[in-house]
Amino acid sequence: MNPNHSQKALFLFITIIYAVSSTATKIIPVKDPNSITLTFGSCNAILGHEQNEIFNRIAEMKPDVFAWLGDVAYLDIEGFPPKFQFPGEKRAREKLTINKNDPNYTNLRNSTHIIGIWDDHDYGKDNSGKNFPFKNISRELWLDFIDEPKDSLRRTRKGGIYESYYLGDQSKVKVILLDGRYSRDEPSILFTSIGANDLLGPEQWEWLENEFKENQAEYVVIGSGIQVLPDDRVLPELWYKQSREKLFHLIRKYQVSGVIILSGDVHYAEIMKYPCKERIGYELYEFTSSGLTHHVSTHISLVSGLFSQIYSTTYNQPEDRYFERNFGVIKFSFGNTNGVQLEARNYYGHSVLSKQIPRSELQFDETIIDDNTYCVADSNRFFRFYKHIALSLFQGKIYLWALVLIIAFISVLIGALIRVIFKILSVIFKTLLSLAHQKQKKD
Repeated sequence: MNPNHSQKALFLFITIIYAVSSTATKIIPVKDPNSITLTFGSCNAILGHEQNEIFNRIAEMKPDVFAWLGDVAYLDIEGFPPKFQFPGEKRAREKLTINKNDPNYTNLRNSTHIIGIWDDHDYGKDNSGKNFPFKNISRELWLDFIDEPKDSLRRTRKGGIYESYYLGDQSKVKVILLDGRYSRDEPSILFTSIGANDLLGPEQWEWLENEFKENQAEYVVIGSGIQVLPDDRVLPELWYKQSREKLFHLIRKYQVSGVIILSGDVHYAEIMKYPCKERIGYELYEFTSSGLTHHVSTHISLVSGLFSQIYSTTYNQPEDRYFERNFGVIKFSFGNTNGVQLEARNYYGHSVLSKQIPRSELQFDETIIDDNTYCVADSNRFFRFYKHIALSLFQGKIYLWALVLIIAFISVLIGALIRVIFKILSVIFKTLLSLAHQKQKKD
């Protein structure tokens, strides 16, 4: 054989082996290539270390993948009242280990491929971003939690722990997990975007653009720890306007069809749709699932009804939201029944929200692009929010819920006061016992 031909053959063989080995870690095998199930969840174990049965309900579905979308543990919350601060490497590892060793979660780990991305509480501190000083310590701890290989690029990649995967093969489903913490601008004022524009950082934006450019899958799932589409909510963290528009621009630039956004963080579930398909090229949906162990009413009883009413209807209706514990399920069907089913399930595994989306609704269509068409999302977000509240008050929809909120708030204050009184009495009683014991010794 000609030496040049031998060298070329060897080079080709090495190239093929490298290509296979480099993509194998990013291709997750599935049980049935014509029916792929992805489950996801967020916000786990803020209240104690009780075992969580919801993981068994997820495992019973026999999904191909379970994806974490943040807050796998609450590293920054200690004591009462809680202190939002990083507890140190040792304590952070202990918290993650407790949740990882939950027998029910272990059952899920042993039966399902686990992937994921972090959010603020498992990143290390509430609402923190690129200025968090312990982020590289958290990176190692968090990636250990999801059993990321020690030689994984996610442990050293510039700009964060973002990653992408294909489910089954490169033609079906691509999952892109975005890191909204490691390089995130931190706003000057909490719950605003003042002084902050960028969520992902230059390295991650460049990587994401390349992921869109090279995409071959029919569906592209984008996972984010915080919500992407809604801009008129008051309390939750949201994507900055500039970053959201940049994401939309990349989808349009590369004409990426089949994008579905997944998110967590807010402690309830909802299915949303962007009201301006003329800006994207098709209907863009976002599916939020949160939380696995605690929900809005965990914090203030009965408040979920009020939340459901005061949130505007820009992106969905009250019936598209669920305020108890939940996890998310996405079923991709191929062939004659090509489409996607979004489904939120409760703690007992029962379906509580559902949306069937045909593939045709997610197909990019350049002919409908029109940046000049009016869209409700173009109007001022605060105007939308307060207009909705004013209209609800005028129609008498939220008087009852406002009363419920006041009663619930008073109940919380009374409960806290009772706990403080009992704590003081306990200290006094222990002190008296100690004094009596000391006096007895002297006598």
